[in-house]
Amino acid sequence: MGIDWTGQIGQFEATQVRYGDDPLPGQAAFRYQPGGRPVLISAPHGACHWRGNDWKFQDGFTAALAHVLASHTGAHALYTVRRIRPDPNYDDDCDYKRTLAKLLQDHSIRLVLDLHGARYDRSFGVALGTIDGRSCPAYEAGLIQAFMDQGFDPDQAYFLDRLAVNLPQYRGGALQRTVTRFVWEQCRVNAAQIELNAHLRIIPGHNANSLTFTPDPQRQRRAIEALINIVKAI
Repeated sequence: MGIDWTGQIGQFEATQVRYGDDPLPGQAAFRYQPGGRPVLISAPHGACHWRGNDWKFQDGFTAALAHVLASHTGAHALYTVRRIRPDPNYDDDCDYKRTLAKLLQDHSIRLVLDLHGARYDRSFGVALGTIDGRSCPAYEAGLIQAFMDQGFDPDQAYFLDRLAVNLPQYRGGALQRTVTRFVWEQCRVNAAQIELNAHLRIIPGHNANSLTFTPDPQRQRRAIEALINIVKAI
């Protein structure tokens, strides 16, 4: 019998992540989960985040996904579990990125996978952003192949089976101080931003918001298998 991915992800999200709550006294808004592989999985939008003059919604279930992936692969993980300010994917002067930079150096990390969530009505199932190939030259081809091996392809007709690579809005940080850009430019480590459509991310029965769509556990499993294969190949 296979691993109950949806159960594990849903359980962690329900018990460990508080989207709109401030960090507990003396604690950070994010957690580090140590690993043994030279890969770090990041989820900076696991909870609400402050950008500009307002709180932005979380990318639901990305923190839980980072945790579960790291638990099953031995990757390191860094993810937000309480609301955080400033937005780690928009501002370089923040504790999340300072912690990330130290982890990359201390553990000789070779690849960062930065997980994010796209809306349910986007034109893809998975979007890979490598700043037009610059942020992840050593691994970009392998990332694409791992998703294609699971049926996600740029030429797929059905949108949830489509793998988008460096779409204008999803290039990983060409015009913004993202985690991917920070890791590549300032830490000199390969990094890729991975956006998962809400259909492939939200767990049925554990919805983060009022749902106007139907989650797709089968495609979610395929996306998880692709991510696992990426980590294990490094």
